[in-house]
Amino acid sequence: MNLLRLLAPLVPAFGRGTDTPDNKQKVHDLQRACEDGFNDPSAKTSCSHAVWVVLRKMKDKDEDYRQANALIEHMSSNWKEVTLDEGWKLANTGVAVVGGKKDAKNGHVIVIYPGDKIASGGYMIQIENSRTKKMESVKMRSHGDYPRCMSRSMGDWPGGLSNGDKTVFDPWGKDKEFAKVKFWTPKTN
Repeated sequence: MNLLRLLAPLVPAFGRGTDTPDNKQKVHDLQRACEDGFNDPSAKTSCSHAVWVVLRKMKDKDEDYRQANALIEHMSSNWKEVTLDEGWKLANTGVAVVGGKKDAKNGHVIVIYPGDKIASGGYMIQIENSRTKKMESVKMRSHGDYPRCMSRSMGDWPGGLSNGDKTVFDPWGKDKEFAKVKFWTPKTN
């Protein structure tokens, strides 16, 4: 049996036939755009502003700014919805993929960051001890391996801040909430 065929499922998607010079540059550009979005001073407490920075660099320099709920509405009508796995594969070819979930007040949006999948969790969170009723710091458990993300947040949830060091699951941190997250990519003409 061919050894490469046996090892193929173990190699991350970005290493399988997508390692052309053009794709390497696109992946680099997407990583840089995510870093710029994460580090933009105006995005410090705004997920939608951070995503907007990425979209202006990767999609259209004249992209209109939209807050999270409005951006999700726009993407639902004008972009292509993709599965998480499809989005991960697209991000690993340098294509911008935005994930999001609407909420009554403020929704939340993220960008899939190119690279391998990593374990969710691993950061410290505060929970109330049911016995003592005092707040305690505990390490957030992993809910599995997911693609990385770029995320900013106005809230204080530690999973909501990621420059590729946390996963697409972490900004929501709960299975029921993450199940409602959808992913979109701009339609190609």
